[in-house]
Amino acid sequence: MTGPAAQKPEYAELIAELAAFRDERLRRQPSDRALAGDVGVSPTTIGDWLRADRFPQQIDPLLKLVRVVWAQAERAGLAGDPAAAAVLDEQTWQRAYQAEALRRADGTRAAVEAGQGRAVLERMRPGMPLAEVVDPFPLEVHRAIGSPVAGLPVLPAYVPREHDHRLAEVVAQAATGASRIAVLAGGSSTGKTRACWEALQPLRERDEPWRLWHPIAPTRPDAALAELADVAPYTVIWLNEAQEYLLPSPLGEQLAARLRDLLRDPRRAPVLVLATLWLDHWATLTTRSTPDRHALARQLLDGHRIRVPDVFTGSALGALADAAGADPRLAEAAERAADGRVAQYLAGVPVLMSRYEDASPATKALIHAAMDARRLGAGPHTPLAWLAEAAPGYLTEAEWNQSGDDWLEAALEYVTTPCKGIPGILTSVKTGNPRNQRNRRTSAPVGTGAGQGPLYRLADYLDQHGRHARAAEIPPIDFWTAAAAHAHRADLTALGDAAWDRGLYRDATQLHKHATTHGNPHAATALVNHLHTLHPTDHQPAQWAAAHVSLDDPAAVARSLSELRGTGADEQVTALLARDPAAHVSLNSPFAVARLLSELRGTGADEQVTALLARDPAAHVSLNSMVAVTQLLDVLGEAGAQEQIAVLAERAAAHVSPDDPDVGRLLNVLRWIGAEEQIAVLAERAAAHVSLDDPLDDPLVVGQLLGVVRWAGAEEQITVLLAGDPAAHVSLNSTGAVAQLLNWLRQVGADEQVAVLLARDPAAHVSLDDPFDVAHLLRVLGEAGAQEQATALAERAAAHVSLNSTGAVARLLDVLGEAGAQEQATALAERAAAHVSLDAPGAVADLLDWLREAGAKKQATVLLTRDPAAHVSLDDPGGVAQLLDELREAGAQEQATVLLARNPAAHVSLDAPGGVAQLLDVLREAGAQEQATALADRLPAAGHFDQFIEIGDHRERFRFGREPDGSVAAPWAWENLE
Repeated sequence: MTGPAAQKPEYAELIAELAAFRDERLRRQPSDRALAGDVGVSPTTIGDWLRADRFPQQIDPLLKLVRVVWAQAERAGLAGDPAAAAVLDEQTWQRAYQAEALRRADGTRAAVEAGQGRAVLERMRPGMPLAEVVDPFPLEVHRAIGSPVAGLPVLPAYVPREHDHRLAEVVAQAATGASRIAVLAGGSSTGKTRACWEALQPLRERDEPWRLWHPIAPTRPDAALAELADVAPYTVIWLNEAQEYLLPSPLGEQLAARLRDLLRDPRRAPVLVLATLWLDHWATLTTRSTPDRHALARQLLDGHRIRVPDVFTGSALGALADAAGADPRLAEAAERAADGRVAQYLAGVPVLMSRYEDASPATKALIHAAMDARRLGAGPHTPLAWLAEAAPGYLTEAEWNQSGDDWLEAALEYVTTPCKGIPGILTSVKTGNPRNQRNRRTSAPVGTGAGQGPLYRLADYLDQHGRHARAAEIPPIDFWTAAAAHAHRADLTALGDAAWDRGLYRDATQLHKHATTHGNPHAATALVNHLHTLHPTDHQPAQWAAAHVSLDDPAAVARSLSELRGTGADEQVTALLARDPAAHVSLNSPFAVARLLSELRGTGADEQVTALLARDPAAHVSLNSMVAVTQLLDVLGEAGAQEQIAVLAERAAAHVSPDDPDVGRLLNVLRWIGAEEQIAVLAERAAAHVSLDDPLDDPLVVGQLLGVVRWAGAEEQITVLLAGDPAAHVSLNSTGAVAQLLNWLRQVGADEQVAVLLARDPAAHVSLDDPFDVAHLLRVLGEAGAQEQATALAERAAAHVSLNSTGAVARLLDVLGEAGAQEQATALAERAAAHVSLDAPGAVADLLDWLREAGAKKQATVLLTRDPAAHVSLDDPGGVAQLLDELREAGAQEQATVLLARNPAAHVSLDAPGGVAQLLDVLREAGAQEQATALADRLPAAGHFDQFIEIGDHRERFRFGREPDGSVAAPWAWENLE
């Protein structure tokens, strides 16, 4: 037999090469008997494996055999031999082993062989059978308070609430074959993880082979990325504390992208992702920022949040009372939990808080060090060495002198002692190899010692408590020096960023230097940028970064090149390019590839540009983000890479959904690069989106599709779309969507469809819940000449539009005024002044401004009589500034005085730098200098030292940063770092 069909499988070739290498190059050493002793099987089994008579049922013994042969090769002086390296590479063996298992499972040989292969594949799949997952605590479900009653189950009886019903719907969809994700968001110890645990029960009762995978080690994102490609259908992916997976850069975004791919791949369905998040972390991951650090995580999470309330209310309290008779723990919680915080009581929160508050100064210092480590960027497992070295810095001289020589032993005993059946304030973390993980290392990883030794985990509730209670504190010097010495390498960059943001420049640079040593590209960029600002002529930091930065992330390499070029470190640019980043970077992210390609061209690194394009990135980049794809198409066009453009354009046009909000941008780029064929394909797909069997009734989708085909210039497809008579079928409930559809129909010249839509009298049917959308539709109706409809809508809105959003009401008043609907505007103004919410200060300011400009003095007086200054929220600094300014403009000095008397400087959030700057200015203009100073003094601890140094002479005084106590840092340089 000849030809491809006669070729041996890769595994058979590899095992034959291994046997030949041992027999010929190593003279049959080690012997079968010696190998058997090292691997833990019989000599006969070793012989069967090497002759390919038997397939190993587990990969670990096979890898042990390979390592033993490798050790013999080293002793024989063959460590540098290419043939040895090829036949003894562990990754090659892992790939070959899995391929052989797949081959056998496909039944390409005898039925027995197929059975062997399926058994092996089942063991290789990430996770473990759901039937074997019987212990909730390794999945991080909180233990419950204890009870003197014997024989109780490990968890109290479960009392379902509203969020459980929503979660059950998601699980039911997965059980019937669809891939789904559910994200339970709420405070600490509110029952998020327990709800996920209970939701598994329907899957346990199914016939399908459901598994559960909880990736943990070496770090959560590393573990998830390592095996995500091997996840098979009928897998639950357990992402408790999902911020630990999605926040780290760049791994978090990589994982988010791959999870989205998995959930959208019908060949791998069903997969169920169960994630939990605190609300703060939800906001961080789903709120747009500049730069947009979590765009892919936001796309993964949006629309999938299930809110877990802090308290039991209504029917849940009744169900709790019913269940309490069978479990004394529930009875105790029902009787003693304050304000319905039943889940927190069961998780032991009152006990934890009491022990924390009663701790001695030295013990509390240890706890505060753990709290600060977590809130400033460290992972959940904190080295004891870090805490032990940091804690003394939190104590006064008197407290330290009174602590005694055994303070650490006493503190550890206190914080680790369980109470009422729940773990202590700190829980010891077992180290070593993770349990039930595939492809785990059997030998300790090489490290520097940082992050080694005993590890402890802070109780979740105290972690959350510390983030708020200690938000205004900057840890002492001992904390930062201990972090540099003992923090885990994965945490060094985040800790360095936190230090720099608080003005601790020297500590930040030390942490970034260590992180750069381990290849972190963000730390390398920060190191170069920060040190150049302090010492422009010193290129030692640039040299360090160029030599150590990792080459995995193309965007990070691009940033490093940009920083090096910007600081004039030309030699270091050359050194970094000499490491051949084009051959090593990942090709997954189109944005990152585009950025690197652009930077290489700007650097004049033509050979690297050629090398990068030779790897065919257009065929490999992810298509998850059309914005990123269009950026890469742009850069490829600038580089004249026509073949790459054709490949990527074809992939994008075939992949993008016609109702993707970014499809217009893609069409623009396709037209610019002359990709007419792909434009036509996309237009045809848009038209095909409308099915006679399933007519579209969503006006927003129809409008977006019309936009796509219009951008494509595809008149035939527009005709196809309009032939379905969408104006007669779309729902009229969504005000904003109707406005958008009407706008698009006018733009494509579909006058008959415009008439059909208007004949259905949308003004009488659309929802009035959102004043912004009502304002939008009013404007579009006016532009369409539908004056009667506009008037009717204006009258409805004036009398009935929702007043929940004060800012939206102010916008609607503007549009009514522009439309000449003065009577309706006056009616709405009267309603708003008397009834609108006074919560948002910026919105109240907008309304007051409109009333003043419109000459509506009576309504303005009504609004001011409601005493908004005493009722508005003080959270938004920009809104407070706007209202304070507007009150002063309106001559409402008493209201301005009331607002200032509430001391907004002490209460506003510092998350919006622009709003803080605006409030600082307005406070000074109002003569509230003490408040302005107090607000400025809050900035460093909140991580806004960049704003602090813009005040007065701070930039010059704090050129080298500050110390944790607020004093000016002494001059320092690269030579002062360790």
